[in-house]
Amino acid sequence: MLVSVIIPVYNGEKYINECLESVRASQSQEMECIIVNDGSTDNTSDICKAFIDKDSRFRMIDKQNSGVSDSRNIGIDDATGKYVFFLDADDYINTDHWQEVIDKANTGDYDMIAFSYYNLFDSGIIQAEVFPDDMDIKQVLLSTPLLNSCWGRLLRKEIITANKIKFRKDLRTCEDAIFILDFVRYAKDFILLDTCILYYRIHNEGAMHTATISNRLADFSELLTVRKAFLKDNYDEKLNNSMHKELFSVITDMLRIAAREKKLREIRITYKEFLKNALVKSIINETKMNYLSPIFKKIELVLIRGGSYTILALYFKLKRRLTIMKVRRSG
Repeated sequence: MLVSVIIPVYNGEKYINECLESVRASQSQEMECIIVNDGSTDNTSDICKAFIDKDSRFRMIDKQNSGVSDSRNIGIDDATGKYVFFLDADDYINTDHWQEVIDKANTGDYDMIAFSYYNLFDSGIIQAEVFPDDMDIKQVLLSTPLLNSCWGRLLRKEIITANKIKFRKDLRTCEDAIFILDFVRYAKDFILLDTCILYYRIHNEGAMHTATISNRLADFSELLTVRKAFLKDNYDEKLNNSMHKELFSVITDMLRIAAREKKLREIRITYKEFLKNALVKSIINETKMNYLSPIFKKIELVLIRGGSYTILALYFKLKRRLTIMKVRRSG
């Protein structure tokens, strides 16, 4: 077997059919699809069984609910392919490029083959997220969010099993990014492709939106520890500056998310607690103005350091509205 597609799913009846149909569109007999049913209580199991009955390449593992990380780990253990390819149950493959995935896997020359992807918003608007031409793997890992997820990559299974790389079951967010960082430590050959291989659905049901800000900070602290260790092993000044720019963007993204559909008073209280967090304070203190671009990032640093939670809340509420308008126009 060449490619093992691993799909963890919990109560995914809304999207799982579209996801599995996109996998089934591949004609390759060198592919298997492992569905890990994480204790679903809706019609997910019946939908999956229908695919298993029609296509021998599909199989399902039923287990008690224990989270997406445990589901992915179980999928890895069961996989027989040279490469594993993770796919979330609410996303789906760009079927026009399925054969390119199989062809790249057949080359056997790479430890990780990472594809670009489309963001799919609830409104139906689609935006491409493409790897920059001028960045190597270390820059992409530490200075962009493009490799913060495990899906949409061909990962050589031998490297995962030989080095006992696992998804952290104690984290609700950031587990993907830590897994990829751990994988890259042991891998040698990479390729980042501009082909958008899947549609990543962005909606308010995702872990990043539903987790509390304190939980996100705790998980992010774990990711930061791993990133700093990776940077120490691969240090250069440019990479250090780029990472700090990305860390600041993570902080401002959390502030933007916290401003969503809340009253001004509630946002101020959240911001006050958030910006007093030791981890957040250390990132803000270590962020230098010359790290940041474009200009609005410099403005955000000034506002954060200024300490006016009301002005900060108004800024991020406005920024969120402008971002939504921009996405709608681009769509």
